[in-house]
Amino acid sequence: MSRQQLKARAARAIFQRMREEGGGGEPLLGSYSDHVQSVPVTDLELVILRDIERVGPDGGLVVDQVQISVLAEQLCKVRRDGLFVIGSDRWLVFDPVRNDGVIVTAAVKSA
Repeated sequence: MSRQQLKARAARAIFQRMREEGGGGEPLLGSYSDHVQSVPVTDLELVILRDIERVGPDGGLVVDQVQISVLAEQLCKVRRDGLFVIGSDRWLVFDPVRNDGVIVTAAVKSA
């Protein structure tokens, strides 16, 4: 098994744990678009996490009311002002939080 396949397998296991800890066992299906991509990326498996604490750029504690995570193999990058759509809910990216090459996470607000 290649290194990339191992990373993808680990990412799916992490993603499953995130869904279970977030209270839902099934991924939410949605899409993402931004001002650079002309065509939305669809059929993304998304996890919504609420009230997440993280260290901000100035070293202070930041609490994001909502973060959305997606597997990097489905969406390699998110940008500020990108838009996630999940059913009738729309979430605007205000801070790309993490992209470790396995999972991409963004702090979002309702749009």
